[in-house]
Amino acid sequence: MKKLELIKIVITVLLCSLLVVPIILSNHSWPTHARNYLLVNAQSDTGATNTVSAIYLGYRAMDTLGETLVLLVSVTGTMAILVKLGKEQTDEETTSFSLTPEKRPTNRLRTHLLETVASKLGPIVLLFGFYVMLYGHISPGGGFQGGVIVASAIVFLALGTEVKSKLTSTFVLSRIESLSFLLLILASISGVFFESGFFGNPIKSASSLSANFIILLNIIIGLKVGTSIAVMCIAMMGGSHDH
Repeated sequence: MKKLELIKIVITVLLCSLLVVPIILSNHSWPTHARNYLLVNAQSDTGATNTVSAIYLGYRAMDTLGETLVLLVSVTGTMAILVKLGKEQTDEETTSFSLTPEKRPTNRLRTHLLETVASKLGPIVLLFGFYVMLYGHISPGGGFQGGVIVASAIVFLALGTEVKSKLTSTFVLSRIESLSFLLLILASISGVFFESGFFGNPIKSASSLSANFIILLNIIIGLKVGTSIAVMCIAMMGGSHDH
Protein backbone atom coordinates (compact mmCIF):
# COMPACT_ATOMS: atom_id res chain seq x y z
CA MET A 1 0.00 0.00 0.00
CA LYS A 2 2.81 2.41 0.88
CA LYS A 3 4.58 1.49 -2.36
CA LEU A 4 1.47 2.40 -4.35
CA GLU A 5 1.21 5.77 -2.58
CA LEU A 6 4.89 6.44 -3.29
CA ILE A 7 4.34 5.72 -6.99
CA LYS A 8 1.41 8.17 -7.04
CA ILE A 9 3.55 10.88 -5.44
CA VAL A 10 6.36 10.34 -7.95
CA ILE A 11 3.95 10.48 -10.89
CA THR A 12 2.37 13.68 -9.51
CA VAL A 13 5.78 15.34 -9.10
CA LEU A 14 6.78 14.36 -12.63
CA LEU A 15 3.57 15.72 -14.13
CA CYS A 16 3.98 19.01 -12.24
CA SER A 17 7.59 19.21 -13.42
CA LEU A 18 6.50 18.77 -17.04
CA LEU A 19 4.23 21.78 -16.62
CA VAL A 20 6.55 24.06 -14.64
CA VAL A 21 10.02 23.35 -16.06
CA PRO A 22 9.26 24.60 -19.62
CA ILE A 23 8.04 27.89 -18.15
CA ILE A 24 11.19 28.28 -16.07
CA LEU A 25 13.52 27.45 -18.96
CA SER A 26 11.66 29.60 -21.48
CA ASN A 27 13.48 32.67 -22.80
CA HIS A 28 10.25 34.35 -23.88
CA SER A 29 9.82 37.68 -22.11
CA TRP A 30 6.80 38.31 -19.93
CA PRO A 31 4.10 40.51 -21.50
CA THR A 32 4.31 44.09 -20.28
CA HIS A 33 1.54 45.84 -22.21
CA ALA A 34 -1.16 45.28 -19.58
CA ARG A 35 1.23 46.13 -16.74
CA ASN A 36 2.29 49.40 -18.36
CA TYR A 37 -1.31 50.35 -19.08
CA LEU A 38 -2.35 49.78 -15.46
CA LEU A 39 0.57 51.76 -14.07
CA VAL A 40 -0.33 54.75 -16.23
CA ASN A 41 -4.15 54.66 -16.22
CA ALA A 42 -5.23 52.87 -13.03
CA GLN A 43 -5.67 56.00 -10.93
CA SER A 44 -7.46 58.01 -13.62
CA ASP A 45 -9.78 55.11 -14.52
CA THR A 46 -10.76 54.06 -11.00
CA GLY A 47 -9.77 56.87 -8.65
CA ALA A 48 -7.63 54.55 -6.55
CA THR A 49 -3.96 55.31 -5.94
CA ASN A 50 -3.36 51.70 -4.90
CA THR A 51 -3.11 49.85 -8.21
CA VAL A 52 -4.04 46.54 -6.57
CA SER A 53 -7.34 47.98 -5.34
CA ALA A 54 -7.90 49.53 -8.76
CA ILE A 55 -7.52 46.11 -10.36
CA TYR A 56 -9.68 43.93 -8.13
CA LEU A 57 -12.38 46.55 -7.49
CA GLY A 58 -12.26 48.23 -10.88
CA TYR A 59 -11.00 46.30 -13.88
CA ARG A 60 -11.83 42.82 -12.54
CA ALA A 61 -14.65 43.66 -10.15
CA MET A 62 -16.81 40.86 -11.56
CA ASP A 63 -14.14 38.37 -10.52
CA THR A 64 -14.16 39.87 -7.01
CA LEU A 65 -17.92 39.36 -6.88
CA GLY A 66 -17.34 35.70 -7.74
CA GLU A 67 -14.72 35.39 -5.00
CA THR A 68 -17.15 36.68 -2.38
CA LEU A 69 -19.74 34.20 -3.63
CA VAL A 70 -17.22 31.38 -3.20
CA LEU A 71 -16.54 32.62 0.34
CA LEU A 72 -20.27 32.64 1.09
CA VAL A 73 -20.64 29.06 -0.11
CA SER A 74 -17.57 28.01 1.90
CA VAL A 75 -18.94 29.53 5.11
CA THR A 76 -22.35 27.96 4.53
CA GLY A 77 -20.82 24.53 3.96
CA THR A 78 -18.49 24.80 6.96
CA MET A 79 -21.28 25.87 9.29
CA ALA A 80 -23.52 23.06 8.02
CA ILE A 81 -20.78 20.51 8.78
CA LEU A 82 -20.15 21.97 12.25
CA VAL A 83 -23.87 21.98 13.09
CA LYS A 84 -24.18 18.35 11.96
CA LEU A 85 -21.17 17.29 14.00
CA GLY A 86 -22.54 19.16 17.00
CA LYS A 87 -25.87 17.37 16.75
CA GLU A 88 -24.17 13.98 16.42
CA GLN A 89 -22.03 14.68 19.47
CA THR A 90 -25.10 15.77 21.45
CA ASP A 91 -26.96 12.59 20.47
CA GLU A 92 -23.99 10.47 21.56
CA GLU A 93 -23.83 12.23 24.91
CA THR A 94 -27.55 11.79 25.55
CA THR A 95 -27.52 8.09 24.66
CA SER A 96 -24.32 7.32 26.58
CA PHE A 97 -24.68 5.96 30.11
CA SER A 98 -20.98 5.78 30.89
CA LEU A 99 -19.69 7.40 34.06
CA THR A 100 -17.02 9.44 32.29
CA PRO A 101 -16.28 12.79 33.92
CA GLU A 102 -17.89 15.87 32.38
CA LYS A 103 -15.64 17.86 30.07
CA ARG A 104 -14.53 21.23 31.27
CA PRO A 105 -15.87 24.25 29.33
CA THR A 106 -13.56 25.60 26.68
CA ASN A 107 -13.30 29.02 28.33
CA ARG A 108 -11.91 27.43 31.51
CA LEU A 109 -8.99 26.00 29.57
CA ARG A 110 -7.71 29.48 28.76
CA THR A 111 -4.97 30.95 30.88
CA HIS A 112 -5.19 34.35 32.52
CA LEU A 113 -2.24 35.50 30.39
CA LEU A 114 -4.07 34.59 27.18
CA GLU A 115 -7.26 36.32 28.31
CA THR A 116 -5.42 39.48 29.36
CA VAL A 117 -3.32 39.78 26.20
CA ALA A 118 -6.19 38.91 23.86
CA SER A 119 -8.61 41.34 25.52
CA LYS A 120 -6.07 44.19 25.24
CA LEU A 121 -5.05 43.41 21.67
CA GLY A 122 -8.61 42.92 20.37
CA PRO A 123 -9.71 46.59 20.19
CA ILE A 124 -6.33 47.71 18.81
CA VAL A 125 -6.33 45.07 16.07
CA LEU A 126 -9.98 45.88 15.29
CA LEU A 127 -9.16 49.57 14.84
CA PHE A 128 -6.18 48.71 12.63
CA GLY A 129 -8.38 46.41 10.54
CA PHE A 130 -10.85 49.19 9.83
CA TYR A 131 -7.95 51.51 8.96
CA VAL A 132 -6.58 49.02 6.43
CA MET A 133 -10.10 48.61 5.06
CA LEU A 134 -10.89 52.33 4.71
CA TYR A 135 -7.53 53.43 3.32
CA GLY A 136 -6.95 50.52 0.97
CA HIS A 137 -7.48 52.75 -2.07
CA ILE A 138 -4.48 54.97 -1.27
CA SER A 139 -2.21 52.66 0.72
CA PRO A 140 -1.39 48.93 0.94
CA GLY A 141 -4.49 47.07 2.09
CA GLY A 142 -8.14 46.89 1.15
CA GLY A 143 -11.28 44.96 1.91
CA PHE A 144 -9.82 41.46 1.88
CA GLN A 145 -6.76 42.35 3.96
CA GLY A 146 -8.72 44.53 6.38
CA GLY A 147 -11.40 41.87 6.71
CA VAL A 148 -8.88 39.24 7.78
CA ILE A 149 -7.47 41.64 10.39
CA VAL A 150 -10.99 42.40 11.67
CA ALA A 151 -11.67 38.67 11.94
CA SER A 152 -8.47 38.26 13.98
CA ALA A 153 -9.61 41.04 16.29
CA ILE A 154 -13.00 39.40 16.83
CA VAL A 155 -11.28 36.10 17.66
CA PHE A 156 -9.07 37.97 20.15
CA LEU A 157 -12.17 39.45 21.79
CA ALA A 158 -13.82 36.03 21.92
CA LEU A 159 -10.73 34.57 23.62
CA GLY A 160 -10.18 37.50 25.94
CA THR A 161 -13.47 37.65 27.78
CA GLU A 162 -16.09 35.28 29.14
CA VAL A 163 -18.81 37.92 28.90
CA LYS A 164 -21.12 37.35 25.94
CA SER A 165 -20.97 40.17 23.38
CA LYS A 166 -22.89 40.92 20.21
CA LEU A 167 -19.57 41.34 18.42
CA THR A 168 -18.56 37.74 19.17
CA SER A 169 -22.00 36.18 18.62
CA THR A 170 -22.10 33.91 15.58
CA PHE A 171 -25.76 34.83 15.09
CA VAL A 172 -25.00 38.56 14.80
CA LEU A 173 -21.86 38.00 12.72
CA SER A 174 -23.70 35.76 10.26
CA ARG A 175 -26.39 38.42 9.83
CA ILE A 176 -23.74 41.08 9.13
CA GLU A 177 -22.09 38.72 6.66
CA SER A 178 -25.39 38.15 4.83
CA LEU A 179 -26.20 41.86 4.82
CA SER A 180 -22.74 42.67 3.43
CA PHE A 181 -23.23 40.26 0.55
CA LEU A 182 -26.64 41.81 -0.16
CA LEU A 183 -25.05 45.29 -0.23
CA LEU A 184 -22.37 44.00 -2.60
CA ILE A 185 -25.07 42.72 -4.96
CA LEU A 186 -26.90 46.07 -4.78
CA ALA A 187 -23.65 47.92 -5.51
CA SER A 188 -23.16 45.64 -8.49
CA ILE A 189 -26.66 46.24 -9.84
CA SER A 190 -26.17 50.00 -9.47
CA GLY A 191 -23.86 49.78 -12.48
CA VAL A 192 -26.91 49.15 -14.66
CA PHE A 193 -28.30 52.59 -13.76
CA PHE A 194 -25.04 54.56 -13.55
CA GLU A 195 -23.46 52.79 -16.56
CA SER A 196 -20.22 52.18 -14.65
CA GLY A 197 -18.93 49.64 -12.18
CA PHE A 198 -19.80 45.95 -12.07
CA PHE A 199 -22.69 45.76 -14.51
CA GLY A 200 -21.87 48.80 -16.62
CA ASN A 201 -22.41 48.77 -20.37
CA PRO A 202 -19.34 47.01 -21.85
CA ILE A 203 -20.02 48.46 -25.31
CA LYS A 204 -20.07 52.06 -24.20
CA SER A 205 -16.69 53.64 -23.47
CA ALA A 206 -15.91 53.12 -19.80
CA SER A 207 -16.25 56.22 -17.68
CA SER A 208 -13.97 56.84 -14.76
CA LEU A 209 -15.07 55.41 -11.43
CA SER A 210 -15.14 57.47 -8.27
CA ALA A 211 -12.72 56.73 -5.45
CA ASN A 212 -15.75 56.79 -3.15
CA PHE A 213 -17.07 53.72 -4.96
CA ILE A 214 -13.78 51.89 -4.29
CA ILE A 215 -13.99 52.87 -0.61
CA LEU A 216 -17.59 51.62 -0.41
CA LEU A 217 -16.65 48.29 -1.97
CA ASN A 218 -13.67 47.94 0.38
CA ILE A 219 -15.95 48.46 3.39
CA ILE A 220 -18.52 45.96 2.14
CA ILE A 221 -15.93 43.33 1.23
CA GLY A 222 -14.06 43.91 4.50
CA LEU A 223 -17.20 43.31 6.55
CA LYS A 224 -18.06 40.29 4.42
CA VAL A 225 -14.63 38.69 4.75
CA GLY A 226 -14.18 39.64 8.41
CA THR A 227 -17.50 38.29 9.63
CA SER A 228 -17.23 35.15 7.48
CA ILE A 229 -13.87 34.14 8.91
CA ALA A 230 -14.87 35.18 12.43
CA VAL A 231 -18.04 33.07 12.30
CA MET A 232 -16.10 29.97 11.28
CA CYS A 233 -13.35 30.51 13.88
CA ILE A 234 -15.75 31.16 16.77
CA ALA A 235 -17.93 28.21 15.74
CA MET A 236 -14.86 25.93 15.71
CA MET A 237 -13.96 27.26 19.16
CA GLY A 238 -17.37 26.20 20.41
CA GLY A 239 -18.74 29.73 20.42
CA SER A 240 -22.32 30.71 21.11
CA HIS A 241 -25.11 30.80 18.55
CA ASP A 242 -27.31 32.94 20.79
CA HIS A 243 -29.66 35.48 19.26
